[in-house]
Amino acid sequence: MKRLIVFDLNGTLAESKSALDAEMGARLHDLLGVVKVAVISGGDWPQFEKQLLSHLPHDSRLVNLSLLPTCGTKFFQYTGEWKKLYSEDFTAGEKQNIISSLEKAVGVAGFKVEKVWGEVIEDRGSQITFSALGQQAPLEEKDNGIPILPSGRRSKQSLTLLFPSFPFESAARLPLMSPNLALTKPTGSESFETC
Repeated sequence: MKRLIVFDLNGTLAESKSALDAEMGARLHDLLGVVKVAVISGGDWPQFEKQLLSHLPHDSRLVNLSLLPTCGTKFFQYTGEWKKLYSEDFTAGEKQNIISSLEKAVGVAGFKVEKVWGEVIEDRGSQITFSALGQQAPLEEKDNGIPILPSGRRSKQSLTLLFPSFPFESAARLPLMSPNLALTKPTGSESFETC
């Protein structure tokens, strides 16, 4: 029997940045009664609280749930309350360098959209994320596709030259993770096993 099941939050347990629906919440709660579960996402802790935790029963089964925000660069477990076990945050200097370089790379690529929803560049402590349409873009706008491929490739190439040790997931949403771990969702899941 499996001892641990790992799920991605967005696009697996719930639609992007949307609440867990009642059926999925019930199934996940049932699963927590049988096996340990970890949920990983590029989103930060507040997104987990809003999207996942507020739609699960607050009971003893939560001890079987581990949460890995920002692609596993943060790790939370429940022990009567949620406790942060680690967070591989950038220093203030690293953040400043990454954000200014990201702004330059996007400018060099000539990327522009007509409308954005929320911050385009978000500092999540252990991850700096570029979202072409903004952090709060409606799902239907994201699903329409982002006209970014040519300029996105240039942005991604520019960023790869500036930060060769950082993993980039996509051209439309470019998370920069902590250089200490260079975590992606798969390696973030692996780091969970060592805690």
